[in-house]
Amino acid sequence: MKAEINQRIATLLENPEIETVRVEVRTAFEVYKDEREKSVTAQRTAFEEEERPAPEPGEDPIRFAYQPDEEDARNDEMYKDFRAREKAWREEVAAEQRANLEKKQTILKTMQELVANEEHIGKMFDAFNALTEEWNTVGNVPGDQYREVHDAWHRLRDEFFYNVNIYRQLQDNDLQVNLKKKEELIAQAEQLGTVTDLKEKELLARSYMKAWFDIGPSPRETYEQLADTFFGHTRGALDQIKAHYDAIREGFQHNLEAKQALVEEVRALVEAEIPSPADWPEHAEKVKDVQKRWKTVGFAGRPDDQEVWESFRSLCDLFFQKREAAFADVREAQNKVKDRKKAIAEEAAGLAESTDWKNTADQLMALQKEWKDLGSAGPRDENKLWRKFRGACDKFFSARKAQFAERDQEYKVNQKAKEQLIKEIEAFELSGNHGKDLTALKEYSKRWAESGHVPRRVFEQIVDRYRAAMDKNFDALGEKRSERSVEAYKQRVESLVSGEGADHIARKEERILKDKMDRLRKRVTQYENNMGIFTGKGAASIMADLEKKIEVDKREMGEISRKLKMLRDARQKNTAD
Repeated sequence: MKAEINQRIATLLENPEIETVRVEVRTAFEVYKDEREKSVTAQRTAFEEEERPAPEPGEDPIRFAYQPDEEDARNDEMYKDFRAREKAWREEVAAEQRANLEKKQTILKTMQELVANEEHIGKMFDAFNALTEEWNTVGNVPGDQYREVHDAWHRLRDEFFYNVNIYRQLQDNDLQVNLKKKEELIAQAEQLGTVTDLKEKELLARSYMKAWFDIGPSPRETYEQLADTFFGHTRGALDQIKAHYDAIREGFQHNLEAKQALVEEVRALVEAEIPSPADWPEHAEKVKDVQKRWKTVGFAGRPDDQEVWESFRSLCDLFFQKREAAFADVREAQNKVKDRKKAIAEEAAGLAESTDWKNTADQLMALQKEWKDLGSAGPRDENKLWRKFRGACDKFFSARKAQFAERDQEYKVNQKAKEQLIKEIEAFELSGNHGKDLTALKEYSKRWAESGHVPRRVFEQIVDRYRAAMDKNFDALGEKRSERSVEAYKQRVESLVSGEGADHIARKEERILKDKMDRLRKRVTQYENNMGIFTGKGAASIMADLEKKIEVDKREMGEISRKLKMLRDARQKNTAD
């Protein structure tokens, strides 16, 4: 299609007379412009549908750029040539009109000298006819000079006939006849004020003026008065008509500016970055509002009105094409979300009957987080899928809640047992037999560990009471720090392996103990290496100090080793439960 239009333009441009084909050429270029806009739209649609990787941080995203084809380049070249030829033609016409103006001004000057100075009748007529013939052969002058030049010529022509025809050729009767005709014409011109149709008024005024110039001279003494009266009526009517059309043109310009502003308003909406699909309806309403306001703006005159309308229409079409493309992407993304959420709902339904409370709860919570992060599957499917997924989750967590209710009841029984045990420890009195008393305290510690878990809300309070009671007895017994530390750690282990997130907390505690064990082991190795270095005077005291430090560190390593064993055993027991 574009090639056919270009060929049509090329054929028209072969005509050397550009003024005879320029209207057809301009129309053909407008048709080609519509075809090019279709190519732009097609390329933009293909660009928006193309999958491409997301830009790296700091890298600008790839933006659409129209790729013109050979026909576009050919059309641009022909348009450039056409504009140059048209401009040259306009400049030629303007130059010709200016030259014609100079010629007619020269003729007017010659005619004025003829009327004022020549007295020989034969010479006057010869010169008058020559000037008239020359005047008629000269072409158009610039439009803003036409009235002044035209009026001057007819005024001088009338002057010529006054000087020649009236006094030398025409009879007084002819002057009176012409006078009567002019008076009748003035009477007709007076009625122009009653004509309401402006087009009819303009036609009448111009026909009266032509008739006036065709009448010929009238008596000189009333000529100016008659002319002033007649032209006062006719030119007053023409001035009124001109003012009307000037107002219309001014309105056209105002409407054009208003429509151009609306074009820019739509352009801004087309170029705006719309961050999410939820924002499209708001922007679409803004475009529709601009379209409503467009309809309230009047005509902007030809050809401006058609040109600004085409720009406005193409931008509106482009906006809704972008919206359609965006929603196509949204629908595709929602379909992917729908498929994944359907799989999640089915996976949750498969876990609903599980009694592996901890692992299943972790899996379902992970699925809930993924569900939330996925976004919407679209209004048609989201609620249906959510009800299925939520139903499976509710079924599992309701069963777990019932199970935990039984466990909480068990924890309350354990709480009472621990409180009773604390009372026994608080009431315990040392017998004076160190071994027997130590065995009794260790038995208390064993009974404490075997009494099971208690509700978390009272855990710290009960542990603090237990620890305080045991510390009091160990202090009275004078038990070694390491034994007390290990015994106290038994109480802490219970809190590390129970409750939400216990597995993560227990692993963290195990890493801390292992890191500390590694540091102590390295330090002991370093101390042992240093003992072989010191000799001579003072070495004994240094060696004794190192041995003391090694003993302390090894004792602490023994504590850590026992704590690690207790922690592993408690984790295994908690997992089995």
